[in-house]
Amino acid sequence: MNELKIEPSPDVIIDKYQNYIRIGKYSGGILTKLVGSTNSLIFSENLIITEDPPLFTANGLHIWFEEGKIQSKEMETNIADFSQIDYCVQLKPELVKEFDSARFSAHYPHIVRLLHTACLFLDTDPYKIDHLEFVSGEILNKPVGITNNNGIILADRLVIDEKRQLIFYDCLLIGRQENQQIKQSYEHFLTIPLEFLSSLILLGNENF
Repeated sequence: MNELKIEPSPDVIIDKYQNYIRIGKYSGGILTKLVGSTNSLIFSENLIITEDPPLFTANGLHIWFEEGKIQSKEMETNIADFSQIDYCVQLKPELVKEFDSARFSAHYPHIVRLLHTACLFLDTDPYKIDHLEFVSGEILNKPVGITNNNGIILADRLVIDEKRQLIFYDCLLIGRQENQQIKQSYEHFLTIPLEFLSSLILLGNENF
């Protein structure tokens, strides 16, 4: 008997695992994860995907690692090989609205903000980064975590406790379920052990 194939959620634009691509033009909050646990993320508001020729074109914030160093740039990203894309989703407006409504004021005095995007933790060969001891106990602004199974945690704030547990506040979660379907959800707070992450970055103020 053939295994029943589950149709992806309407907010899924590309899913490499399901060999699924939705051709067209998109606008609004779009998040793209390239293949690899520490490879690029693209935050965009405009996206065009064509079939002939095959081309993925996104305008927005591109974040990637280069020789163990984090890079971020507002740019146009063009990808002709769709197999480089793990997944691309249109963020659900109701989740984005909830995320925006929960953000702390930019004037809150005890939040650590960085001018430029920085990597706090990276666990991949051959590069290892661990700056968590310098920010333990602080309230950190705009953290993004990539999990070992290529999920994404996009949060408003983060606190790292003395046991190196990560406490994310007001976060959007994007990742695969046990059936490999991509799911989006919102959590007011999420506590996870550090070993669940392959990388952790703080988005710099230049991006907001």
